[in-house]
Amino acid sequence: MEGTTTRRQFPGLSATVIQHPDDLAALQALQRVPGLDLVYRKFLELGLERVAYIQNIGSNVRISARQCPRIYRLLQEACAILDVPEPELYLMHHPTANAFTSGHNHPFIVITSGMVDLMSEDELLAVLGHELGHIKCGHVLYKMMARGIGALITIVSEATLGLGKVIGAGLVSAFQEWDRKSEFTGDRAGLLTVQRVDTMVTLLMKLAGGTVIERDSFSAQEFLKQADRYEEVDANLLDRVYKLLLVSQRNHPLAVVRARDITHWADTPVYQQALNGIYTRQGERPAAGHGAGAHTAATRPIPEPASYCPTCGAAQTNRYYCSVCGAPLD
Repeated sequence: MEGTTTRRQFPGLSATVIQHPDDLAALQALQRVPGLDLVYRKFLELGLERVAYIQNIGSNVRISARQCPRIYRLLQEACAILDVPEPELYLMHHPTANAFTSGHNHPFIVITSGMVDLMSEDELLAVLGHELGHIKCGHVLYKMMARGIGALITIVSEATLGLGKVIGAGLVSAFQEWDRKSEFTGDRAGLLTVQRVDTMVTLLMKLAGGTVIERDSFSAQEFLKQADRYEEVDANLLDRVYKLLLVSQRNHPLAVVRARDITHWADTPVYQQALNGIYTRQGERPAAGHGAGAHTAATRPIPEPASYCPTCGAAQTNRYYCSVCGAPLD
């Protein structure tokens, strides 16, 4: 099965198919926080995107048809499935299984050696699909800002005689909340790429507690039972407070929560019909039940576009900043 499966491709796929409603709600909340414009301008002024690229190309190995060709073929397949232009892909030597995307104007993906060592070929394809989902949904700019929000707030504070300290706490919290929720969207892109929900579950399980020695002995079914037990730990208010404190400082949701969320989405008509070639294309309005709101645990519909970005022309569901290129909308 692995490496030989013929997967459906989704030409013209709209980002609304995979955008999670919690991601959208957290993004809109972030864009309403006072002071975002100051931090945004400082990010561009400092040229931090270029700094990240120079650091990456000087430190990591670029994957290509001649360099780690097996991984490169997976990238090509994932791009073809999700209809995303091929970004640069780099391999970083680090034992922790991780992957991230940077470069707002010229996106590039970085995966760690720990991720490659731990994951099966199908799981690695899903990882690449996850990162391509961030690119497709215009997450990269805010992802980069989220990773450096603490330093950005300090710089803005020094440049504005302490004003940054006043706005800082709210922005940090809003960025952290959105950063976590955007991972649910990435997971949907990963599932749409690999098209096997059990692969997504074992991928998340390995991120939670995987080892190279035991990487072939994981059970998706057992991990979902664990997810059920976690959901049941809401018996009293104190348990719910513990849960809130547990995730408040994380940049990713808990793995068991992500596993349960993606299995729910796999059962929705949006996903099932997409596998049969029925999905929203770019430029189309989502049909009823086919937007980001089509989710068993969160059924808020995606709002209709209120405007279009004057810089990149992308349809918007917010009022302040383009969710694709980050340009001001007013």
